[in-house]
Amino acid sequence: MIAYTNQLLADLKDKPRIFYVLKFVINATTYRFTNADTVKVVGGETYIPGFLDEMEEIEITSEPRTNDNGIVFSDPDRAITTAFLSGKWMNKTCSIIKVFENKNGVQILSKNAFEGLISDYSIDYEGSTVEATVSSIWADFEKQSGIKTNPKSQQRFYPNDTAFEHSAKATNKVYWGKDAPAGTGGGAGIPAGSKFPTPRALN
Repeated sequence: MIAYTNQLLADLKDKPRIFYVLKFVINATTYRFTNADTVKVVGGETYIPGFLDEMEEIEITSEPRTNDNGIVFSDPDRAITTAFLSGKWMNKTCSIIKVFENKNGVQILSKNAFEGLISDYSIDYEGSTVEATVSSIWADFEKQSGIKTNPKSQQRFYPNDTAFEHSAKATNKVYWGKDAPAGTGGGAGIPAGSKFPTPRALN
């Protein structure tokens, strides 16, 4: 628990400067950014300015947050774009800390504002930006459904997976040990023109 001294309370009333620092990992590389104008060291870690283009104001409450946060990164050198295109971004942890600084530039308070998992992203090549969606770690408790059984939703998580493109064929019946009923096509579930003989029941 934070000890709110008289000096801390006075500094908080004196319109402190507020900034955020953000940290996430993709491909074993840790990215640390801040929306402040200068390099910031918070908790012994260095956060770099100039990459956080837009980030929503985060209100700290005692209730668990189950919403998504949209974060827009400025990416003129395509470093973040390359990281996301690697395909190893899904469900990577992203933490956001809200920092309060007094008028003398001294950090007086820092609080964990948001803890979530990267759940989606989009790239604007013309604007040289990447927008990432970070979902609260508590969001799973409110999920209505998981991956749907269609190619588009599957490839959101596994871009090279084409299994569901063939799922319609799974509805075809296969008749084991006997002839297929008349009018069902190639017989015994074997497509017409197959080089394999139609299986027959064993006597």
